[in-house]
Amino acid sequence: MNKNFSLFPLVKPVQAQTDSWEAINPNCVVDGVATIQGIGCLLANVLSVVLTVIGLTGFVMIIYAAFIMLTSAGKSQQVEKSKNTITMAIVGIIIALSSFIIINLIANFTGISIFKTLTIPGSETPW
Repeated sequence: MNKNFSLFPLVKPVQAQTDSWEAINPNCVVDGVATIQGIGCLLANVLSVVLTVIGLTGFVMIIYAAFIMLTSAGKSQQVEKSKNTITMAIVGIIIALSSFIIINLIANFTGISIFKTLTIPGSETPW
């Protein structure tokens, strides 16, 4: 019996490749202990993930509002609700893009490039 069952037999499974904190930024860890510069590494990762989640949430809300509008059958309350949802989703996406641009501007002006990268620290052994 084949233990590797897949719904997509042509797609091979892959595993994430990770780097150690030392490979990302040598100042993040000294002798296996996190330093204050490690906060920058952590903050860069958190900001990247949060901005991605905000963008995806806005996109999902637009799809949800479009579905509500399609199924409203001309009811003015549901149409108004879906219009407001689309408006708020677009405002959220604009805020997320603006914060991304502001983070990149701050990184360019200060020379701190760690904020521009998303890195996943882990073991040094390749998978």
